[in-house]
Amino acid sequence: MENMRRLLRANFSRLLKNKLFWILTGAELFLGALFPILHYMDNIDENSGWTMDSTIFIYALFVPLMVSLLTALFVGTDYSDGTMRNKLIAGHVRRKIYVANLVSNVQASFTLCVAFMLSHVCVGTPLLGWFVSDAHMLMFYGLVTFTMTVACTAIFTLISMLCSNKAYSVAGCILVIFMLLFVGVRITAALNEPETYDAYSYMSEGVTVEEDETPNPNYVSGTKRQIYLFLNEFLPGGQMLRLSSMNAEHLGRYAIYDSIIFILTTSFGILVFTRKDLK
Repeated sequence: MENMRRLLRANFSRLLKNKLFWILTGAELFLGALFPILHYMDNIDENSGWTMDSTIFIYALFVPLMVSLLTALFVGTDYSDGTMRNKLIAGHVRRKIYVANLVSNVQASFTLCVAFMLSHVCVGTPLLGWFVSDAHMLMFYGLVTFTMTVACTAIFTLISMLCSNKAYSVAGCILVIFMLLFVGVRITAALNEPETYDAYSYMSEGVTVEEDETPNPNYVSGTKRQIYLFLNEFLPGGQMLRLSSMNAEHLGRYAIYDSIIFILTTSFGILVFTRKDLK
């Protein structure tokens, strides 16, 4: 236990000195303040009806992208500076090294989430008023948004801990998060396809032509639709889109799926890292 505390203290100390961490935290503070200001101006000009709830969870799109870079560089520095080998020489257990890095990365992701929300609330309250949604629902959304971020962080930690090359680690983490987001966008677009095209009419050479309601060939149905629905809820990319727009239907499932991803990736990462040949 004492070894774990030492590892965590060293990691947190290094994190607090990490310039990228503070740059990303500042970016989240800026974005958290920017959205309420833009919405306030839009409400004045267009009477759009934006509220505090509109973008309070939009950080679900930003934070995983930022954490992918931060995690890869934070862990990659351990390898490039020789710190990883020094930890092993000092007698630290590999499993504890992995867990300590994971906890540190999760703490960083949590800080980024809180930075956005804190800034959003402080700036948005005097401009847009207080939240209009149910408090319990907002808390549940906040919790699940964090579990999604933790699941993503576990994936990035897995990649970073198993890849000794910092450049490859950065490329791998960024590629994975963009792939997840791309898959989420494609699946969401497919699920949003209407089952049929509405009937319509148009004028042709002075004659009114009426077209009947027709089936949409791009509509996803049957077993394929069930698979798409599952993947949209299970994969972090789909969750990012749903949570950021407060359009999630089964928040409880999201939390369960995030826990499964976290447990599987962490278990696999520890198993492989304990056998990894650190040159």
